[in-house]
Amino acid sequence: MREGGIDALRAEVEEQPAVLTTFARTRIPKASKGAIFVGAGDSYAAALAGFYASQGRCIALDPYGLASSPGIARGLEVYFVSVSGKTASNVAAARKVKGIAKSITALTSVEKSPLARLADRVFPLPLEYQPRTSGMLSFSLSLLAVLKLSGLDGTSDFDLAMRNAKKDRGTPELGKGTTYFLANSMGYAAALYTAAKAYEILGVKAHAELLEEFSHLELFSLAKDDEVDAFSCFDPSGTAEKLAAALRKGGYSSRAIPSRGRTRAERIFHSVFVGQLCVLEAASRAGLQEPKFLSAGSRLEASDSMIY
Repeated sequence: MREGGIDALRAEVEEQPAVLTTFARTRIPKASKGAIFVGAGDSYAAALAGFYASQGRCIALDPYGLASSPGIARGLEVYFVSVSGKTASNVAAARKVKGIAKSITALTSVEKSPLARLADRVFPLPLEYQPRTSGMLSFSLSLLAVLKLSGLDGTSDFDLAMRNAKKDRGTPELGKGTTYFLANSMGYAAALYTAAKAYEILGVKAHAELLEEFSHLELFSLAKDDEVDAFSCFDPSGTAEKLAAALRKGGYSSRAIPSRGRTRAERIFHSVFVGQLCVLEAASRAGLQEPKFLSAGSRLEASDSMIY
């Protein structure tokens, strides 16, 4: 089995509470008002969580969007979230805003990466970068770093969050058609991330959407073999459960994933852990030894050519 196989990913998920508990003690200064979090793929989900965690005090962009309009960063702190530090669009965006932004900070596990060399400051993520792996711990560390930068207290009972996630991992299911992962506010980061893991690891059709927007958009193309899984975290009106009940009444498959946790950080990590466990359990049921993207052939080559 290649490094980064399903068993290795499962072990990585299990070690997260201990690593995150230690990392949560790290002092990370709060980002200034107007700061921009930038990331692509999983890292965009982490950046977006920072927007909601900061109550809009900070914003989130993908790197191509920033590179296309670098003036957005004028006089502001810019934080690039990139585990590898090699993503071409991040490097291009950092070059574009250098001299325009007040400062550039790289959140990366590779301190001598191209992105890190362009940065004014480097905040190291405590893990060894492994290429072509589906990010589990790397995402959780990136998320926690961004939450702390956003001013959110990262102190959480990560062990409890994982134990609760193991109880709830069977709540979301995967459809034979498209599986929709829905959430509101900061939970949308967990929905985006879970959909990404479904694509990468399982090779199935998945889509993340905001709870409110789904009823205006994708709902009208919903098929009987689709699945709708809605995260209940950060859902004060109970929209996830209302939607799931309405869809089930109409003969569709839908579930609301419970919200658990005493703090906002604990609730988002419970949701992330549920997504990770759900996807890995589905991989085991399918008999997968490694993530599907590793055998994607020309699609993987195209992805690498675009990302790096």
